[in-house]
Amino acid sequence: MTQTYAERAVGQFLVFLKAYADRVDQPDFGMLLPTGESYRIVPTRPVDAVWHAALQIREPYTAACKEIAGHYVHHRPILTEAMQDGTAITYTLAALHDTGYRVDMEFWGGEAESCCPPNPPQPGK
Repeated sequence: MTQTYAERAVGQFLVFLKAYADRVDQPDFGMLLPTGESYRIVPTRPVDAVWHAALQIREPYTAACKEIAGHYVHHRPILTEAMQDGTAITYTLAALHDTGYRVDMEFWGGEAESCCPPNPPQPGK
């Protein structure tokens, strides 16, 4: 991958975090996880790859989360029906555009995907 592509991918990940932060407290935020928490802003494969890389550098990631979202944003890889039927990416694109930041469709033109297989084991089960 080129440095330019990597920089664009990181930028789209930051827009993703902003969209999450802007929507997480809204009543229509999304579906419930088994823990009872709601979650609906979903990454595509290239944005999820940046997320995984960011998690490897804990201090900068934690600082970015605090600055953008006000708290640490946990990565909870799940595969939902809404991810499979396209509902989640539609909701995500609306949230991304609502941030006012540039949405680079090269990173959002695909389907939302989970880094886990369908129906992965959930914590506590």
